[in-house]
Amino acid sequence: MQIVLAALLMVASTQFNTKPQKKALRQPYPETGFWVTENMPGKSGTIVRYYANSNHLVSTVTEPANLDITKVSVRRYLNKKLASELSRDSTKASILKLYEIN
Repeated sequence: MQIVLAALLMVASTQFNTKPQKKALRQPYPETGFWVTENMPGKSGTIVRYYANSNHLVSTVTEPANLDITKVSVRRYLNKKLASELSRDSTKASILKLYEIN
């Protein structure tokens, strides 16, 4: 009888968890292409490489400060820079899709 009572209390306590649930962070993803950042230990500045969807390197930019990509505002900034770099891409390799490359 005591085991059944203990089991019921355990089930009841797990079902009525009153901790507030965390909301999922909204990740701002770029519409096309992607970017990669590289921070060098002991040095200030961040190297940002912008790529098209076809894995073609569009440009490499060195930012003067260390960028913290865990911040949503930094990711939005990099996405805007990616869009401008893709629009300036003279090779138009960003139009190619991976499945179209022979």
